[in-house]
Amino acid sequence: MQLYNTLTRHKEEFVPSTPGKVNMYVCGITAYDLCHIGHARSAVVFDVLVRYLRSTGLDVTFARNFTDVDDKIINRANQEGLSSTAVAEKYIQTFYEDMDRLNVLRADIEPKCTEHIDEMLALCEDLIAKGKAYATPAGDVYFRVRAFPEYGKLSGRDVDDMRSGARVAPGEEKEDPLDFALWKSAKPGEPFWESPWGQGRPGWHIECSAMSEKHMPLPLDIHGGGLDLIFPHHENEIAQTEAATGDHMARYWVHNGFVQVDSEKMSKSLGNFKTIRDILENYLPETLRFFLLTKHYRSPIDFTFEVMDDAEKNLKRIYETKAQLAEELARTKWSRADLPAEITAEFEEHLAAWHAAMADDMNTAAALGHVFSIVRLINRITEDKAMRKADGAKTLFSRALEAFDEWAGILGVFSMEASAFLSDLKQCKTVRKGIDPAKVEDLIARRQEARKAKDFALSDSLRDELVTLGVDVRDTPAGPAWDVL
Repeated sequence: MQLYNTLTRHKEEFVPSTPGKVNMYVCGITAYDLCHIGHARSAVVFDVLVRYLRSTGLDVTFARNFTDVDDKIINRANQEGLSSTAVAEKYIQTFYEDMDRLNVLRADIEPKCTEHIDEMLALCEDLIAKGKAYATPAGDVYFRVRAFPEYGKLSGRDVDDMRSGARVAPGEEKEDPLDFALWKSAKPGEPFWESPWGQGRPGWHIECSAMSEKHMPLPLDIHGGGLDLIFPHHENEIAQTEAATGDHMARYWVHNGFVQVDSEKMSKSLGNFKTIRDILENYLPETLRFFLLTKHYRSPIDFTFEVMDDAEKNLKRIYETKAQLAEELARTKWSRADLPAEITAEFEEHLAAWHAAMADDMNTAAALGHVFSIVRLINRITEDKAMRKADGAKTLFSRALEAFDEWAGILGVFSMEASAFLSDLKQCKTVRKGIDPAKVEDLIARRQEARKAKDFALSDSLRDELVTLGVDVRDTPAGPAWDVL
């Protein structure tokens, strides 16, 4: 597999440190609010990466942490009249609920910051002893950025350029404006732990260094997160970990792109902030997950309701094809004939191309393109009476269903029974568009009566009324069936 490494700015062949085993650590949420669509993208991206690596036979140990003490958590605790612990636990639980709905697998290891205070204190003491960090009279501990010559290698930033615009805030006792906090002295009313420098709490960056080293051998095979974490979070993680250990923190650094809303950066101040729960009020969870896979994970992705509608339509096409395949394979009569060689060759090419796309830096957008190529190929076969009944078609249909199942296990989409998904989708769209099912059924019944009475003018009028409501009616041998347009 080729994987883009942010550290080298190139795609590289992914080779684990230990043959057959992968250690992967991804930065998780700061638990102070509901998860937004950016959290959803990061979670889905790394969920697919874990699933794909495991599908190739690799034994993956996946860690994703929770930041459960932080300025934002403390502020939310004050707003809600709760303890910081209660706030963190509340939003960790909502994270699980949202991720379960999005079919995101639980991580193998899910460390919390507050459960690793001893490890963080030990790392601070080690860095002080090595001259890479220092304690202030106020009880803060800072990392000496200039004591780590490689600082900036991940983000590509120059220390001297950063220094020119940096300032020391009032009350800080930094030696250099660029130095960052490893340990913070506690302010009145804040949660705190005892330390050699007095009561305090950890800085944000040190937690992932301490927790990754505690649970996995270094260097990690993969360390990941969103693009926003490259600087300062991951840059600082590298500095403090490598200054302490003298070795690399991670061999491959993987980052997913930003989510925009209507082509603008998502921001509460702009009023375009979308939580996962906001979106799932109107769309199925699987539709959101599918949408997030329609772009390469490193590219920005633009959320609009129009693209969500498109994702919904495309996902429906795949499920309808799955239903069609199952229906075709339920037939018992097949002619003894092969499919044309070019049809079989095209099918094989798309199967191989799907795997090639995933092996090329996990290109889910290209992989989904090959899924739809197979959908179109199946439609061509079923529309041809001779090909549709051939033994060769039966073989291809069976293999197509097997491929859909394999891909579903990796992508985490189109894994439901087709009838169940299509029923859920119909219900979702009915609610979203404010359609009254009782009114629809009444109009359909009246249309049937008009058809029986050969009152085709009334029948057509009632059908037009249904279309105006956003309803499509199909006449089938079993009677009329309706769906939402």
